Amino acid sequence: MDPRENTPPPSEGLKAEVTSFLRDASGYLQLRTQLFGIEAKEAGQAYRTKLTLILAGAVLIFLAYLLMVVAAIGIITALIDSETDLSFSNWIGGTLITALIHLLLGLFSYRTGKTITPKEPLFEYTRNELQKEQEWLKQKRKR
Repeated sequence: MDPRENTPPPSEGLKAEVTSFLRDASGYLQLRTQLFGIEAKEAGQAYRTKLTLILAGAVLIFLAYLLMVVAAIGIITALIDSETDLSFSNWIGGTLITALIHLLLGLFSYRTGKTITPKEPLFEYTRNELQKEQEWLKQKRKR
């Protein structure tokens, strides 16, 4: 008997199996990547307003801090120098009022941004697909 008769045809065998597996895995990963990209874009749109409000609030609070530092320098200068008028009708008062406005707007913006939640759950399709795959794998292991 010729040993070449028992060898599988070229379309079968380990090399063909590996090639088929890699092709299928590549297609699977491409689809997963596309789905993740679509859902990530949706998540970005959902969180854009939230992030914008939080960042705007943080910037406004920081500006309020800087204005308070400037006002504190003016107050200290007025206390040291007897010729400087310490009243709220000059630039010190204007700086304090501006700092207070920035602080209030910053806190409002920050709190509003923190309370915004997306209307729909994010990455819902990906989670569902992963759950289906886990159930499928559990069924495969039982067999």
